[in-house]
Amino acid sequence: MKSLIVSLLLLFCVLTQSFAQQGLITCRMVANSDRTVSINVESLAYGDYTVKISFQNLQGYRGMGIFGDMGIFVVQRGTRELVKLEPIKSASSYSLGYTYSYFAGNYLNRAPSDTGFLYLLPGTPNNIVRISTVSSLESRLGKTSESAYIGTSFLYAPGDTICATRAGLVYECSDEAKEGETVKEVFRSNRNRILIQQKDGTLARYMIRAPIKLLVDKGDNVIPGQPIAIFNKESERYEMALAVEYLDGNKLSAIKDIAGEVPANRNPYRFLPTIFCIGEDGSSSALRVPNQTFKVAYPKELIGKELTKKEKKKLGLI
Repeated sequence: MKSLIVSLLLLFCVLTQSFAQQGLITCRMVANSDRTVSINVESLAYGDYTVKISFQNLQGYRGMGIFGDMGIFVVQRGTRELVKLEPIKSASSYSLGYTYSYFAGNYLNRAPSDTGFLYLLPGTPNNIVRISTVSSLESRLGKTSESAYIGTSFLYAPGDTICATRAGLVYECSDEAKEGETVKEVFRSNRNRILIQQKDGTLARYMIRAPIKLLVDKGDNVIPGQPIAIFNKESERYEMALAVEYLDGNKLSAIKDIAGEVPANRNPYRFLPTIFCIGEDGSSSALRVPNQTFKVAYPKELIGKELTKKEKKKLGLI
């Protein structure tokens, strides 16, 4: 009789996005009475997350979605079976051990087709915003990579409101930083922030340098132009940097397990350039020239582009 040997390895989670919470997603292995083995997942996250299962040892089992020594799955908030591993009858031995990691967003194997999507300026209608310069700490240190940061920085006045540039789901937000940054031109990952999963699978990072009051919470759906935060305290600088990225499935697959050889760059995300609406006539700009000022405009057709007919009617857009 063939022996059943299941090696339970210590499970550990690799958080590859700076804002992921410890224990946000947990995977557990369960040996079933029919000799199958289930890997179950519990997600406390809002929005879609991608879980990568990496097997250090997989003998005598097979399962849907497992290719070689890896499986990549998209999960939503809640608990479910991620994959069921069935014993191969002809196998001489059975053993398995795995680790897992998770990443914000639904992985995409190529960039969204509509990369020229027109974004609203992130302010209230008729307000004036000024473009600044922005860079990551890595770029300031002279490091470059295919995951180089691409973002647009906006300067505001005290009491101004930050608004959503397009529709999406708030999956992470924080207004815990009570003091503004003093280091100019560098945005740090522990700043006030609002992270939104957009409808095409991209992720928008609103990184905020000054104290704010959040007007949204995790799990909220927002529409273009909706107020999401307000600058409510005195600060040396009122600034918000917006960057849009997506989880690249090809880069994610290429990242080796943490127990093996780790590439110098483990970041599986790619930043995308953003184009903004700068007039009621729908004129646009990539906003690459600093110190320019623009009046915020909300063309109706742009606000309604990602909304349902019911939502448009409710907002008086039709």
